[in-house]
Amino acid sequence: MSAAITSSRTNQGGFLFSPGIDLFFVINCCWPLILLVDRVGGVTTHQSLLFWQIYFVTAPHRWITLALVAVDHHKGHDRRRQFIAFGSAILIGCLCVKMGTGSLLCLGAIDYIWNAWHFASQHHGVFQIYQRRSQSSMGGAKTRFDKFVFRGFMLFVIARVAGWGWTAGPFEHWHWVASVDWLVLIIPVGLVIRQLVRYAHGSNANLASLTYLISVMSLFTALLLASHYENSQWVVQLALASAIFHSLEYMSIVTWSMSRSGATSQSAILSHLATVWVSFMAIFIIVIGLGNYLLSRGYFEFWVFINIIVAFWHYCFDGMIWKSRKPKSTSANAVAA
Repeated sequence: MSAAITSSRTNQGGFLFSPGIDLFFVINCCWPLILLVDRVGGVTTHQSLLFWQIYFVTAPHRWITLALVAVDHHKGHDRRRQFIAFGSAILIGCLCVKMGTGSLLCLGAIDYIWNAWHFASQHHGVFQIYQRRSQSSMGGAKTRFDKFVFRGFMLFVIARVAGWGWTAGPFEHWHWVASVDWLVLIIPVGLVIRQLVRYAHGSNANLASLTYLISVMSLFTALLLASHYENSQWVVQLALASAIFHSLEYMSIVTWSMSRSGATSQSAILSHLATVWVSFMAIFIIVIGLGNYLLSRGYFEFWVFINIIVAFWHYCFDGMIWKSRKPKSTSANAVAA
């Protein structure tokens, strides 16, 4: 009975697990606390946070995609040939670029651009998951427009973080971009206000989608302001918080997707989270063990190259895994029946 009540309240608020778990792992409402610790702790604390972020959060969340493709046939939809084909193409392409240029600079640039799209797509996708748990839904045209605006704002911010429009840097002739920042800020403010109005009227908005939108838009607004004032320290610290946000969110969504048909009680949810994330840690142990071995042998560039390939596989496979399949037509269903 209590489990049913918990499930009902969770669904009513639109949360995937429970309000507490969602707020911490998916909505990441604690990102300002991470930023505060980073600011107060100084260089030593920042380096420690960076180490934990890279090896305990970012690396496992990328490598886990390979395991997800290998073992989760529901996500793979038996598209093994497609995964092998795209994976092989990425591997061959990376090898050709590396041998042709003799450095990782070109691959690093591709990684940043692809990662920017990956960030924007994932954040919008999670917001859409929360939105679809509302009682009503928007039309296709409005959804496409929201998708364009949401992702466009994030891509603009990520480009600004990279130095686009800064007075000094690789894009120093694009100074005029900084004057657009204040106009672009209308987007997150407008999205949040609209969501607040919808939630207040009980129309196509739930508490989970509202809190998620406020959290992610606040983070990217802070990144845009830090880039506007060209405060490199703030940009680096906010980028660290953003990376942790992104990775925790991804692993939580993977966990939710794998446990949608499971139990709904708080203890069962926490137990499942612990079980799945232990497997993530096992992958981490393998990854960091391999990394330490290669680094100890002086193969730093080779280790970076491997991680770039894994990152590209992660971006590619992630898009294939989570992309909704087109529903079968009514006639096709009738024939199948």
